[in-house]
Amino acid sequence: MLITGEFTVSGSGAALAALAARTEELSSVTALTEMTVSQDGAVNALFSPLTPFGRIPLRTRIRAEQANSEGALLAVHAVRAQHAVDVRIHLTFSAEESGSRVTWSADLAVRGPAASVSQRVARQVAARAIGEVLESAAALA
Repeated sequence: MLITGEFTVSGSGAALAALAARTEELSSVTALTEMTVSQDGAVNALFSPLTPFGRIPLRTRIRAEQANSEGALLAVHAVRAQHAVDVRIHLTFSAEESGSRVTWSADLAVRGPAASVSQRVARQVAARAIGEVLESAAALA
């Protein structure tokens, strides 16, 4: 399932890309708790997005596969019991007068019993969760 979004942030594309190496700062993103950073630089956290069903905590691993002043590619794997979510997020940074426009697309695959949730509900929940965490992280740039 492909999900897209965009937002603006005051930081530059270079500052946004630098977040990939400043993973410890992501602990201030409210949806991420119990955060640790692996030796390979991946962020391991409890990601608890707000959904229509309440907060759903997911054990999550986020790895920046690439990041530069023009964009980034993130690989995300999240699990909860027998449910799993894999996401590849492509970010594009475009300079604007007051900072940068961040355009993102996420290729989302839901596995396990959660996969039976209707496409519409899953799309809305995922779009909100991804957008909120990206905007919160980008505000650190």
